[in-house]
Amino acid sequence: MQSRFFTISSRKNPLVTMQVAAGHFATGSSHISHYIDISELKSSSSAAKNAARELATPYLSNNIVDVIVCMEGTEIIAAYLADELLQPGPTVMNEGREIYVVTPINSATGHFIFHQNVQEKIFNKNVLLMVASASTGKTINRAVECLSYYGGHLVGISAVFSAVSELDGWEVRSLFTCDDIPDYKFYRTSQCEMCQKGRKLDAIINSEGYTKI
Repeated sequence: MQSRFFTISSRKNPLVTMQVAAGHFATGSSHISHYIDISELKSSSSAAKNAARELATPYLSNNIVDVIVCMEGTEIIAAYLADELLQPGPTVMNEGREIYVVTPINSATGHFIFHQNVQEKIFNKNVLLMVASASTGKTINRAVECLSYYGGHLVGISAVFSAVSELDGWEVRSLFTCDDIPDYKFYRTSQCEMCQKGRKLDAIINSEGYTKI
């Protein structure tokens, strides 16, 4: 696997990079042609800060944000994103405010939930949703459903990588898209062209990494 990886730099900021490997991979809901490794962005303070600076741009003068709900290990990026949104400036809407960074729990039933002490930070608050990557948008849809249940008001969706540009009328603002990855494809598991051609899976992947088969 390691020999397959190549580096892609963001068009918005060349200091923001991710590692990509071509192959045949299975997620919990789809099969995809490329594994995207953004562990450096999720764990390095300097990389996360550069990513957050770019992700903050669309919201600086357009949205009041009370809380960032982070998914898939994006807590460090989300914390720097909150800091960027709070920086002083003539058109910055969040200057002098407080922004919370919280993460839901994935319950045994497959639903996202918030602990009691976190629910008050969601109810009737302006929420920015932060995800690591989105291929089909299933995780985003589940998260949006969760926010609606707890009374949060969604003001934006941000991702490091997204194969979808919008979901249910919401623009998914991302650092990387399919245009950055040559021949990126994703399929419903039952409709995977690579499976139909008899190509075996290289690995099972999730937001934490991959397991070779």
